[in-house]
Amino acid sequence: MRYLPSLILVASLIIFFPSASESARPSITTTIDRFVSNLYPKGSHYFWVINNTTTESPEEMIIDINTSVRNLPEETTMESRFLLLVIEGELFAAQKIPLNANVDCGSDEEV
Repeated sequence: MRYLPSLILVASLIIFFPSASESARPSITTTIDRFVSNLYPKGSHYFWVINNTTTESPEEMIIDINTSVRNLPEETTMESRFLLLVIEGELFAAQKIPLNANVDCGSDEEV
C-alpha cells in the first residue's frame, strides 16, 4: 500500500509525458493520412493505398501512393497518384504523377 503513490506517479508520467523519440517521429501512416486529408475538402470520404516504398536511408523514404475521394455519394470517385518524400517521419516533398506512370522507386545506384 505504501508503494501506491509512487506507482501512480510513474504511471501518470508515462501517460502524460511519452518519450521524446515517440513524439518526435510521427508514424508513416499518420504522415500520409495528414497529407491526403489536406488535399480534399473537409467531410470528404477518401482512402489511400501504398503502391511501393523505397528506403534510401533509415531517415529517408520515398512512397508511391494512390488516393481516392468521393465528396457526395452520387459523385464519381476521383483518383490521384503521388510520390511522397518522407524524411525523419515528416513529409518533405510531394509530386502528383499520372495514374498509369511507370515509377521505379529504387535508388539511382541500382539502375
